[in-house]
Amino acid sequence: MGKRFFYVGLTLFGLLLDPKPDHTSPLDEVKGSATNGQSPSVVLTDAPALQMPGVPVPERKLPHESDCNSPVHWDADTVYAFNSYNHPWRSSGTDLFHLGNRISTQLGGVNDNLAIWIESTWNDDSSGALYGAYHYEPDAICFSNRHLPTMPRIGWIRSRDNGKSWEDLGFIIEARPNQVRCDTESPWDAGGTGDFVFVLDENREYFYFYGTSYDARVEEQGIWAARMRFVDRDNPSGRVMKWHHGDWSEPGLWGHVTPAFPAEIDYHRKEGTMFWGPAIHWNTYLNTYVMLLNHAVDTGLKGDGIYISFNPSLGDPAGWSLPTMILNRNQVQEAMTGANLSLTKMENGWYPQVIGTAKGETDKRVGRTGRLFMAGYSRREITFFKPGEAPK
Repeated sequence: MGKRFFYVGLTLFGLLLDPKPDHTSPLDEVKGSATNGQSPSVVLTDAPALQMPGVPVPERKLPHESDCNSPVHWDADTVYAFNSYNHPWRSSGTDLFHLGNRISTQLGGVNDNLAIWIESTWNDDSSGALYGAYHYEPDAICFSNRHLPTMPRIGWIRSRDNGKSWEDLGFIIEARPNQVRCDTESPWDAGGTGDFVFVLDENREYFYFYGTSYDARVEEQGIWAARMRFVDRDNPSGRVMKWHHGDWSEPGLWGHVTPAFPAEIDYHRKEGTMFWGPAIHWNTYLNTYVMLLNHAVDTGLKGDGIYISFNPSLGDPAGWSLPTMILNRNQVQEAMTGANLSLTKMENGWYPQVIGTAKGETDKRVGRTGRLFMAGYSRREITFFKPGEAPK
């Protein structure tokens, strides 16, 4: 197949490639400073298929399942990647194109028997410690004999061997337990908070978390933000604060959130509509943060495409630009051609993220060009252009 180019002009006037769905009016209230002026643009090009080793799921005959964001970090000349599906597995290699050595991680005697996904990591070069955060899905929230619908929460972990084994440092972000909707029409979530990413800011002052709220209250559904001081990384429980009404004023455990991107229609209704599953990186070419998002158009998380947003400051959740579509649903499915994944991911492109391919680049730090992954699979290269810079 010849290489094809998809140019997406990212401005408030919408998508040049494909018309943007009419769901923007609720977001007009929260768009912030990053939307002022012209935004960056991206070009997507065909690239050779690249699939992460993933998690083997023999009972479903899936050798490469990836069910969340896939964090990546470097230690000297080795790159490590994590894929999760009920349990995280680690792969390693000389670069992103040569990952292998797939192993099941060790989370501890209790955690190894729980439904846990490692969604984000950060490597401390000074101490050699690797920090991570996981999405945990408890059983029996609404039914005594069923896992779903669940009510996710977020825990913090530390590793001394690049993620082969982990020490659990406790839960750090959780919705109020009584905000549960067992009458939900969602097959997945009756409440809770998860499907997230965390990024250390450029000043190394705070870890910023952005994730998805499935709260019973529609006003608290959507993309939330929280932060934890860098110095609290070894003693995190009770140290996380959520963003609420313009300030970091609510506790990470049971506190309220004001979504940066609120749900457009109550998630627990059949037609529930909202952005979810953010992935964020610092783009060294643009000198700004880039967020990729899924956009659900029903409570089963059927997606209408992949979206992008920009913000120069993680500490300003209201400063993200209005999300703009970079792939519509048909283009997502075309980009997933050849993947060996579950049908829901093939159809919807869940968990979009950009990962840099140069040495030292990760899912949290990318240069001008990287690979666009969905569920750990990539057939698109993404190139970023500064405002006013014409793509060639």
